[in-house]
Amino acid sequence: PKISSSDSNDDGDGGGLSNAVNATHWYDGVTLFTRSWKSYFSYDTRSDTTVFGYKNIFKMHCSQLSDIKKLGIERMENSPTLIGECGIAYDMRHLDGLRHYGTCGNSLDQKNDSSSFGPQLAAMDHTLRCLEENLLSFTLWNYTSDNTNEEGDLWNGEDLSIYSEGQKCGLKEEDGGGLFIYDGLRAARAFVRPYARCVAGKALVNTFDMRKGVFLFEGRSSGGEVERGVPTEIFVPKLWCLKESDMTIKVSPEGSRFEVEEFDHWFIVKYWLPSNSGDGEQQHMMVGIRGPGMKTPSQSPQSRILPRSLSLPAVTTPSIPFFAKR
Repeated sequence: PKISSSDSNDDGDGGGLSNAVNATHWYDGVTLFTRSWKSYFSYDTRSDTTVFGYKNIFKMHCSQLSDIKKLGIERMENSPTLIGECGIAYDMRHLDGLRHYGTCGNSLDQKNDSSSFGPQLAAMDHTLRCLEENLLSFTLWNYTSDNTNEEGDLWNGEDLSIYSEGQKCGLKEEDGGGLFIYDGLRAARAFVRPYARCVAGKALVNTFDMRKGVFLFEGRSSGGEVERGVPTEIFVPKLWCLKESDMTIKVSPEGSRFEVEEFDHWFIVKYWLPSNSGDGEQQHMMVGIRGPGMKTPSQSPQSRILPRSLSLPAVTTPSIPFFAKR
């Protein structure tokens, strides 16, 4: 339905509807309802057309989320958008009729190709890449503390929880490595991601390539003196980069600087613009971080739906020149 300020107690400051947020839900519908990851096939509900090929699917899903974002801007008087619900079904079924879950530790083991959790990793990574492409905030559905592989979320036959008792490995703090906080998570490497948590300016790009292990942030400063003294902060989980030496960091423009602060389970990369930039001069900001990549999931039962000559990789990401200016 059309939303207008006459229905909304608009406070008249032009900043959007009073106390209103566009909290539309969004899911990759084919993945959710078929409980399987198909990198080569999807369906656009807006045009009632099938979509083939991963690049086209990625473009279509990004466009759907862009339309949701425009709803808040154009029909809710520039109200902010928070995707109120998104996620994947973890009980993915394949041609053999069985559910395919990862084994204990697979979603945490960086060196493992996570083949048995491959579909879930690919599907969750796809959802979050589409959200990142639109710079959208979101609520990931869901966390169910008593989820099991056998019974799911114990509601409505669903199994979307990022945590399950069936994935617990019994990790303890004294085991070292700091991974015990992720014990029980499913396909954790897809959603425990680096991101810009504080931006001294306007964010333009915030993307993470899980396979290549490359995070890229770009932004624009307004040229104010305050921005030159306040850092942009990048959250880097130790699930991705366990040690500071795992990160290769580059920044621009020339004269920018960064520092790395270490905490128990994550790093914060702080980035400052050059202190000698002119007042009122807008500047393009860039922070690039290269860390460990992931092996491509080996061929899953789902990929055998198509003949070998037609099958597509589980995840195909657009080429991102590392640290290149746009």
